[in-house]
Amino acid sequence: MDLQKIRSELETYKKRLEIIKSELDKYYFKSKISYDLVILDDIFPLLLSAFRIAEYNSYLNIFPKSLVLSTGTTIQNIDPNLSFAGVASEYESLYPQFKGRVRKFDDRISINAKLIYTVFINNIFYFINFIEINNIPFVFTLYPGGGFHIDEEAANQKLIRVFSSPNFRKVIVTQKNSYEYLIDKRFCKPNQIEFIYGGVLPSDRLNNYSSTKKYYKQNKNTFDICFVANKYQPTGMVKGYDIFIEVAKQLATQHNDFRFHIVGGHQRNDIDVSLLENHIFFYGRRNTDFFPSFYSSMDLILSPNRPAYLPGAFDGFPTGCCVEAVLCGVALFCTDCLNLNIIFKDREEIVLISLNVPEICEIIEDYYYNYDRLCKLAQKGQEAFKKIFDIKSQIEPRLKIIQEILKTP
Repeated sequence: MDLQKIRSELETYKKRLEIIKSELDKYYFKSKISYDLVILDDIFPLLLSAFRIAEYNSYLNIFPKSLVLSTGTTIQNIDPNLSFAGVASEYESLYPQFKGRVRKFDDRISINAKLIYTVFINNIFYFINFIEINNIPFVFTLYPGGGFHIDEEAANQKLIRVFSSPNFRKVIVTQKNSYEYLIDKRFCKPNQIEFIYGGVLPSDRLNNYSSTKKYYKQNKNTFDICFVANKYQPTGMVKGYDIFIEVAKQLATQHNDFRFHIVGGHQRNDIDVSLLENHIFFYGRRNTDFFPSFYSSMDLILSPNRPAYLPGAFDGFPTGCCVEAVLCGVALFCTDCLNLNIIFKDREEIVLISLNVPEICEIIEDYYYNYDRLCKLAQKGQEAFKKIFDIKSQIEPRLKIIQEILKTP
């Protein structure tokens, strides 16, 4: 990569932006309303994106003079039948207090705001021209995914473009490899990086539901294992759906009381599950409200995901779906192929597994035969996850960053 050439091209580009801004000012007027915070996004307010709902709603609640502008372009990737207007209407029916504060993004307008916020490199890269034309400082969270791939050329160029912007103030990272990568490659200054492990999830909504936990051989006669994840490939390889099905087939041949539950985009015809007959159940995509009752009957969640679908791509540890399950009292069995776990104790709070199907089956059977140990694991995991992923614990350090920048002249 010729960094000098890229930086030279950026300087030329910035000069062109000044000319464009000057021309735009002749035709567009700035909003008479001055916002403290404007959030930019591509999928909000789709309820399926629970972590966005949790985080953005927190800011809308804390900052009365805040607004979300969303392109809605990713909504139809989830479901072609959905529209921004329909999604916004559903959101406002659930959160009427924010009516009128989520609007469709239009790059032809000008806005008057003290700070811009968004998540993912693809989002901030998409909006960077708009941000610079309007001359607004910005902060963003560099979550795994969303165009962020380690040592990948296209991702690096996006990072260089964003971090070289005169409007850049802070980046929040949530995984240790993200932090190390930005430091090692010197994309920005160390004091511009904030490492906040985890993510903002709807822990408050999950905790507010009163679903009585059902235990094997006490309140139910089945041992229930679930798989919860989005679908990115036909066989769900990156999230480990293919491995989950192989595990299910092996366990079902040995134990008639095992049941397997799949939530997300995966369907019965993705992989042959005919051998599982009445042992397997598919629920499709579900919103947050579905999960407390669902998880109350689950004994463990199995997440054999691996970073395999694109070079340098990776999931955060643990995935958001797994966090929600543990917060609801479900034991977590998951992989950690990149050694991202920095907090949770193996075999005490979670169970780390390999991608080896017979080995996974052996570990699950061990806890099946020693069910009290599984219950203790789930309880300790829930306690540990509540400390880390409590919404207040996640929002407060982010809020501090935003408030400090808002106070800066």
